Amino acid sequence: MGGEQSYSLEEIVGNGLCMGCGICRSVLGPEVLTHTDEDDGLERPREVRLMTDAETQTLNAICPGINVSFPDRDPGAEHDAMWGNIVDIVQGFAADPDVRFRAATGGALTALALHILESGKADYIVHLAADPERPMLSKTQRSFTADDVIAASGSRYAATAPLVDIQSALDDGRPFVFVGKPCDITALSNLARIDPRVDALCRYKLTLVCGGFSELSKFQELLDEWDLREADLARFSYRGYGCPGPTFAEARDGRRGETTYRRLWAEEKSWRNFYRCKICPDAIGLSADIAALDIWDGGTPVGEDEGWNGFIVRTEAGRDLLEDAVAAGAVTLDGELAIADLDNFQPHQTKKRHAVRARYAAMAEAGLPFPRTEDPGLDVVSLAEDSDAYSLEKSGTQERLSRGNHLR
Repeated sequence: MGGEQSYSLEEIVGNGLCMGCGICRSVLGPEVLTHTDEDDGLERPREVRLMTDAETQTLNAICPGINVSFPDRDPGAEHDAMWGNIVDIVQGFAADPDVRFRAATGGALTALALHILESGKADYIVHLAADPERPMLSKTQRSFTADDVIAASGSRYAATAPLVDIQSALDDGRPFVFVGKPCDITALSNLARIDPRVDALCRYKLTLVCGGFSELSKFQELLDEWDLREADLARFSYRGYGCPGPTFAEARDGRRGETTYRRLWAEEKSWRNFYRCKICPDAIGLSADIAALDIWDGGTPVGEDEGWNGFIVRTEAGRDLLEDAVAAGAVTLDGELAIADLDNFQPHQTKKRHAVRARYAAMAEAGLPFPRTEDPGLDVVSLAEDSDAYSLEKSGTQERLSRGNHLR
């Protein structure tokens, strides 16, 4: 920890920095931490007993809510201040048309996961699937077969705890692949710095370029609009079955509600992202081997299409995986991309990266904890402290803090 201030679980959770990933519960164990299922969908950890100083130090070392360290540059990568370490940037899609249609966007991550299992590069995939008991929520799943992977494909926009069983995976000693949000990848990378089994057993870390995840109320209001109850649901699909595909719910009696991606996400103020998402320094998967992204002009789809992904390859291991997947016929690549394309496809990501330091400054002045972020690129791209834009971002965060928007 290098002598840095250590924050308690209460300070991290109470100030909106916890994203409920589950890594603290997994590493520290059920004798130390349990959780509460919140109405907003988040599984927030809470103490079973008072944590020791050593346990609090471990919490601070692994928690992605408070610790976002920048990865070392892979020998084969170039570094871009905005977009991080890059070996290659290409566009493509799952070669299997059914996978491409069913999965989110072009099915990039699903296709890579299928190839990993079929080629024996790992024994299983750790990722998320819809919870059969509550289909609007998700559960961690170990997929050993292609059918498992395909059944779990598609985006999951509500809060999740994908790392709640990671200690068990490490104890099993079998090679696996982890697929999760960038903050989940950060958590796993944090753990790797104190537990060498992570790098020994986790063959690849795969992620998506993330727009944040939303409070459950956003989707429960859809059910109200469709005159459906969560207790009646047999299925809830956030995204997939086309690109971008509809959001839909199906009740066990056959009733159905559906809306378009464009209508659901038209205005950012309606996203209801958790506070930690609004101050996220890494929604672009800086610590992953490969990050997959939507590649819509201007960041917004005009309508439905066949589905394409961008692939940001960050490590040589990621490059080898993608090349093998292409050679095996699992992924089709059909174009090179440039940094300028990423800026165009993901303008909200560049805006957030510019603004993060100003938002942190507001939290620091308020005496609140904020993520420790050792990112040389972020230092380069941040708004100048004497600029009007910096002042605007800082004052906007101060206003949110004064309203208690960060509090849980």
